Amino acid sequence: MKQNSMPERLGFAGDDFEYIEEEGAPCPPIKIARPHRSWRSIVMSNWQRGAKLLAAGLLGLGIYSYVSAPPVVQFITVKTVDATQTLGATGKVRGERVADLGLDSAGVIKRIYVHDGDMLQAGQLMISLDTSIMEQRVASARSSLDSAIAEHAKASRGSLPSEIARAQAELSQAQSVGQAKLEESQARYRHLKAGARSQEISAAQADLQSKSDLLRKAETDLKRNQKLVSQGAMARASLDSAQTDVETANSAVFAGQARVDLLKEGATSDELAEANAAVAEAKASRDTSVRASREALNTLLAYPRDEDVRAAQAKVEQAQAELMAEIGSRAKSNLRAPFDGAVADIAVEEGQSISPGQKLVTFHEISRPIIEVETDEENLSDLAIGQIAIVTADAYPGKSFKAALFDMGSMVNPDRGTVQIKLRPMERVSWLRPDLTVDVNIITKKSVRSIMVPPDALTRNRGETAVLVIRDGVGVLVAIKTGAMGHEGIVINGGLRDGDKVVRNAGRVKPNGRVRMAQGNQDSE
Repeated sequence: MKQNSMPERLGFAGDDFEYIEEEGAPCPPIKIARPHRSWRSIVMSNWQRGAKLLAAGLLGLGIYSYVSAPPVVQFITVKTVDATQTLGATGKVRGERVADLGLDSAGVIKRIYVHDGDMLQAGQLMISLDTSIMEQRVASARSSLDSAIAEHAKASRGSLPSEIARAQAELSQAQSVGQAKLEESQARYRHLKAGARSQEISAAQADLQSKSDLLRKAETDLKRNQKLVSQGAMARASLDSAQTDVETANSAVFAGQARVDLLKEGATSDELAEANAAVAEAKASRDTSVRASREALNTLLAYPRDEDVRAAQAKVEQAQAELMAEIGSRAKSNLRAPFDGAVADIAVEEGQSISPGQKLVTFHEISRPIIEVETDEENLSDLAIGQIAIVTADAYPGKSFKAALFDMGSMVNPDRGTVQIKLRPMERVSWLRPDLTVDVNIITKKSVRSIMVPPDALTRNRGETAVLVIRDGVGVLVAIKTGAMGHEGIVINGGLRDGDKVVRNAGRVKPNGRVRMAQGNQDSE
């Protein structure tokens, strides 16, 4: 260590002490001189320290006293009173009649006229289908009926004179025309059968001779023209024309000779058979035509005929039935309210296709509503037909009405241990709606001597209902059995006696611990 050659003084001076180090000397322990204090500073310092200790002690004592002190509780002194006993439950409003409405026709929904909750009168339109195709069917059925009525009118009246005259003329014409055709065919047959007469053969031979003369003349002209053409005195074209005349005359002679030969030979058996068949056909055609015309005339003369009138009437009735069926089908395209009530649910939308019988609307007869309530089966012994209930609804604050119990339910739900009971309002209530939730308080007993406690006095202990009773400053748990709820509180069936002081808001108090009763507490006394 480096040694300083000159002494050095280091130090820190204060009001109460001084720290000094000598150079060159071994480093001694640090020495702190006692402060130089007056008696007044000593006294003041000790007094402040004591005051702080005293304040800390008092604060700790206060906290300990506050924490360990028994809680202050509100309580009620119970006693037996005359009370109205009620059974409270929640229920739903229903219509006495509930109908799922649909249509017997298939189609497409054109328009929906109602909304959920709407109050309707019987017959009011709810839903309509598109009826364009139905209208066409109705028009066609109406046209068929008009035609049937016209036919019936014609069958029922006699024939007009003009109709009879026309039929008679048609008969005469059929007779005359048919007879003329028959006679013509008969004449031809007789002619063929008799054979050619000598006069016809002579005429045919004379015609043949004339044609032969023309042929000789044509041949002479042809030879002369040939000579002139060869001499150059005639044009070649004239020769061609003469040649054509010869050929034509030759053909005529050939045909004339064939006719003469045919007349000399007479008719063949095939020609006679064909002519005979033509006679039979003409006779049959005449008879058929005359018979049809005569029947038509007789029909006109016989009108009106009973069988025709009956047949026409049957057609009219059938057409009327078809028209009514189409009109009925069109009418089924409209869904109307079957009775006064309220719309509970609309299950379809506009433009939707539906099938016959499909549910479209759920409808309640809310003019005669009922209230359905589920209650525990243990309450059945307290209920009876005819009991009165006060009914309220959160949706309509300040409004209430009376209802009478009329149905105790036919069976108990085995899963929930409940039974459904029904009540009917004793007055007309305009604000009721299907499925409206209501609070029902059934008056099971009008005047009962009972001990009652407020609901906030109840607590639970090992799964049982209990209350805290103040005994010698301790909140003692007492098991109880509750009954129905009344306006004054909950009925207690055993476990309490008159004068017991029961803690309110018991769920916030530690059981079996000391408690202090609040001053000025409002109890039942």
